[in-house]
Amino acid sequence: MRAWVMAVVTALAGVTGATAQSSPLDTSYDPSIPGAISALGYAFGEEITPPEQAVDYLYTLEEAAPDRMQVVEYARSWEGRPLVYALIGNRDVMSRLDTIQADLQQLANPQGLSTEAIDGLIADLPAVVWLSYGVHGNEISSTDAGLRTAYHLLAAQDDPVVDTILENTIVVIDPTQNPDGRNRFIQSFAAARGLEPSEDRFTAEHDEPWPGGRFNHYLFDLNRDWFARTQPETRGRVQAILDWRPVVVVDAHEMSGDSYYFFAPSAEPFNPNILASQRQAQDLIGRNHGRYFDALGYHYYTREVFDAFYPGYGDMWPTMQGAVAMTYEQASSRGLEWRRRDGTLLTYGDGVDRHFVASVSTAEAVAENRAQFLRNFMNFRLTAANGTGEPGAVLLDIASNRWGAERLARNLAAQDIEVGRLAPGTSACGARFEQGAFLINFNQPAGRLARTLMVETTDLPADFMEEQERRRSEGLDHELYDVTAWSLPLMGNVAPTYCRRAPSVVAEAVNSEMPIARVTSSHSAEYGYAIPWTDAGQAALVAALLREGVPMRTTDLAFRVGDREFPRGSVVIPRSSGPDDLDALITRLSAEIGAHVEGLESSWVDDGPNPGSDNFHLMQAPQVAMLWDEGVSPLSAGATRYVLERRYGIPVAVIRTGAVSRADLDRYDVLILPEQWGLDDALGGGGRTAIQRFARAGGVVVGLGSATRWLADSDTGMIPAQRERAADTPREGGSGTGEVIDGTVLANAEELAALEAEAGAMPDSSPGALVNLTANPIAWMSSGYEDGAVGLVTGSDIYAPVAMDDAETALRYAPRDELLAGGYLWDEFADQLAYKPFLLSNSYGAGQVVAFTQSPTTRAYLDGLDLLLLNAVILGPARSRTFRY
Repeated sequence: MRAWVMAVVTALAGVTGATAQSSPLDTSYDPSIPGAISALGYAFGEEITPPEQAVDYLYTLEEAAPDRMQVVEYARSWEGRPLVYALIGNRDVMSRLDTIQADLQQLANPQGLSTEAIDGLIADLPAVVWLSYGVHGNEISSTDAGLRTAYHLLAAQDDPVVDTILENTIVVIDPTQNPDGRNRFIQSFAAARGLEPSEDRFTAEHDEPWPGGRFNHYLFDLNRDWFARTQPETRGRVQAILDWRPVVVVDAHEMSGDSYYFFAPSAEPFNPNILASQRQAQDLIGRNHGRYFDALGYHYYTREVFDAFYPGYGDMWPTMQGAVAMTYEQASSRGLEWRRRDGTLLTYGDGVDRHFVASVSTAEAVAENRAQFLRNFMNFRLTAANGTGEPGAVLLDIASNRWGAERLARNLAAQDIEVGRLAPGTSACGARFEQGAFLINFNQPAGRLARTLMVETTDLPADFMEEQERRRSEGLDHELYDVTAWSLPLMGNVAPTYCRRAPSVVAEAVNSEMPIARVTSSHSAEYGYAIPWTDAGQAALVAALLREGVPMRTTDLAFRVGDREFPRGSVVIPRSSGPDDLDALITRLSAEIGAHVEGLESSWVDDGPNPGSDNFHLMQAPQVAMLWDEGVSPLSAGATRYVLERRYGIPVAVIRTGAVSRADLDRYDVLILPEQWGLDDALGGGGRTAIQRFARAGGVVVGLGSATRWLADSDTGMIPAQRERAADTPREGGSGTGEVIDGTVLANAEELAALEAEAGAMPDSSPGALVNLTANPIAWMSSGYEDGAVGLVTGSDIYAPVAMDDAETALRYAPRDELLAGGYLWDEFADQLAYKPFLLSNSYGAGQVVAFTQSPTTRAYLDGLDLLLLNAVILGPARSRTFRY
């Protein structure tokens, strides 16, 4: 048995050196390297290390071995906690890190390199192995396993496996990917801890209060954020991966305590941009793990779950950059002890042991096959740059959504995807771009990532989907783990033009740090200014000006001044009522945001309402509250709060559901109901009454996704909507679930009109597909969406058409033959979804109720729907029949 495996079996986990235990092969630990007992006060796996102590321990190790370890801070969390990684290598490697890093960048961008140059790089370079731990804060054991791995690599003496690892690799330890979530878990665990650990899964130390430690401060699942890059933890980690170009990335997780251990190979389906060499490497590493796990008597499984399709995971995004990236899952004790249903006892130390073994085994497999891993990484990048099929490129029309296109281009550039800007008036790929366009050529080193992010659909394997349809026909669950579509142009509401091959046009390189340029007006602003309601950047400017106290008015009707068209929702700022520094304020804020402002010479309009008309409504800075805590989805609450606060600067006051009945809701203009997990029970009758009273008094109530069920429930009665069930499905329902009626399939718009003219089994759940939405051109909530949009459909909720007299359908799903924009929908689900409501609004007393049947803020990556939310939050209060002075 290999030396370090014997050490796992026989050595004390936290040896300090003075009493080091040796394995039968004479493995021992260097006493000059501080172990867990001396540095932390307990052995690895005896206690759950807080995030700040984990970071401190890495710095302690660096201080003890500065010639073999370097700690780098790569980000700060929302709550100010440092995120660090440790680079570990032998003295020679660590002495030339700058040179190695520069050579790794050459290998990652091999176009133009000769065969001799490539061979020279591969012969000389160490392979980088990136070991990441704790992306979900309550998946606790991996962090201590990472600390133990760092200690082992630095302190093991006369260990041939460690020697091989340090000779051939740089090992990167990223111990706490989510320190805010880990801290939240540890605080709840410590508060519930008693005299001795409890193995009972139902005791408080295993039962985290809402929202739990899985999420970061803004309640994001950081394992789904990689290409969206909404969170500072992710942005820092993406850049760190790009800095070091690892050939292997491990993302260590935890799963149900009743399981054992999962490691790669991954399950089907595999993203078609993954190469056979990457799959083979997963198998190679997995077999190495299997030998160790068998020797130690550890149970494990592979391939059965955790697929490799969605590119936003911590294993999939690095895979699309050329690495061999894998998820490892250890059964979680969610504390120090857990009694499995099979009667066996799982301890925290068990989890630390297994993640530690898998970590060292990974590094060993790469070290023993260093040149192969480096060459395969280079080939992934080189073959993408040499052509990846059709389409060969995509052009993003700036005119379709200027601010959204600009933000999308910078997000791509931050992921090492080459983006070029075409000048206004450029023609390419059969189209002319009057305002210019962004060019993304898929024939580049990051071409496979660019392709899967930018095409409308990444195809699922046909045989896999045939099997899913077979399973469904037999009443079995499908095996799709996540969404089936994620096209960034579609989700950003940016019009793409796909090119058979990259056009030969002049393009200026886009840098991720470039500010978005504001669009200035050539017209006099003698009367004042107009802000066209065309994209979310315009709404961001309006929100910023409202916070500065600038008086302004908005209209539900389009108007025209000369040859300038101002769409519905546009805002007018008369100079006469503005502050003395209005010009400077608008210039500064529009430049900071990158917005478009038009000067108005007078209040005269050539078509549509004048600013003094009753069709213009006075605006105010919205005071926004949101339900929080039990009964609310943490993911939905966090993403919605993030979008409003961090993207658009609109503060959100969060009110616990249990306090709504006592809260002074009159302080607010807007109350947001995120997606719900038993909202009715959490609010109670008093909470429901308070929300109804708030709307009747002039407030705007906004329901997201499944919160529409609560709004539509007969006990609530705030939106006249009814969910549909599939044919022959028994009635379901009950308080808080919304009324359920028989489903309908609408073949055409005439059938829809007939249903809407009348007064007043759930479908099989969709794993997630992108669908086209059509806009009602006279609905105030569709302002800015004259050409429709694309939404994400998940779950099984489909709502019946609503009579026009009862509510306004602002956006609905497209006809069946135009419905699917990207991904996969079950045929019968798509049939039933066509023409049905996506977004409803109605007057309720003096206020407004807005219901999104699917959430527009999912993962905060549906940027193209941001303006819809802002319509409700900014324009909604202006429609109220009362005004808060």
